[in-house]
Amino acid sequence: MTETFSDAYDEKIRPLMDRIDQARSLLSSNMDGIKFPSVVVVGDQSSGKSTLLEALSLVELPKGSGIVTRCPLVLRLRKSNARQVYRLHDDNSKTPLDESTLNILKYIEEETKKLAGGQKNIVHNLIELQVEDPNVRDLTLVDLPGIARNPIAGQPKNIHKQTTDLIKHFIKQEGSVILCVFPANVDVATVESFTLAREVDPNGVRTIGVITKSDLATNDDTLVQQLLMERADVLHLKLGFVAVRNRSTEEKLSLEEARRREKKFFREHPVSTVVGWHCLGIEGLINRLADLYSDRVKETFPKMRDDIRKKLKDVREQLSKFPVDLDTPSA
Repeated sequence: MTETFSDAYDEKIRPLMDRIDQARSLLSSNMDGIKFPSVVVVGDQSSGKSTLLEALSLVELPKGSGIVTRCPLVLRLRKSNARQVYRLHDDNSKTPLDESTLNILKYIEEETKKLAGGQKNIVHNLIELQVEDPNVRDLTLVDLPGIARNPIAGQPKNIHKQTTDLIKHFIKQEGSVILCVFPANVDVATVESFTLAREVDPNGVRTIGVITKSDLATNDDTLVQQLLMERADVLHLKLGFVAVRNRSTEEKLSLEEARRREKKFFREHPVSTVVGWHCLGIEGLINRLADLYSDRVKETFPKMRDDIRKKLKDVREQLSKFPVDLDTPSA
């Protein structure tokens, strides 16, 4: 099989990513203060965030009304010859999950209940999965709870603050790319995720707008204007916007069939005659994210390396204070 440009590019980045993973394993609980590159996905409830993440990660995720994601879900995607999903533990060890006997969706739901409890509050504890698959690109995605404005039964009164504080914690990290997700039938000026992104990325240099549910756009011109950033109320992002059309919760489609239908939708849509395919569809988004993520890894790696060396030095100094022989009485 001929090596593609993306394969060759991934191979250049993979050694750096492997070293980052090794550092996580070595330092485990001493990683505070070290900023790792990631793609942080934010949006309102019912923005189409979960179906977008499914298309990116090839993992079925919990969906529904209200807050479904109640703790950060980290998905480390690694291109591999064979598919395997692992649960990552606090010490960075990993346990393979057998998809033939274990429903990953149910597993995530059960782990969420363990971490966040049976109520509807938000917690900062992570669920981390590593997805190895021939059809993914090397990325680390962070799925965060959708922004909740008004508490419903069982939710704390400060649920809006809980969700926005958690989002701010992740998007303020300079190594992150911020994915602001919103549906095509919503006025972009009212999308709160852009307000939060502007606070930490005022010049829009690491924020991408993702327009979901493109088939629900009020008219074709609106979608074109958003993608070209021609409207006065559209936030101008240096990384621009991408429109996608993922499967809905009502559609019983495989991810492969959903991707075929998306391609057909945009081929027949007037927008395809105005903007390039790098702005249309999940494949265009994946390629853009992979390139951006690779750039972020290369940009942030020198500082990460220095920070990790400092952490290792601190750990060694702490170890040097222990007696060589525990049986030796202290002075």
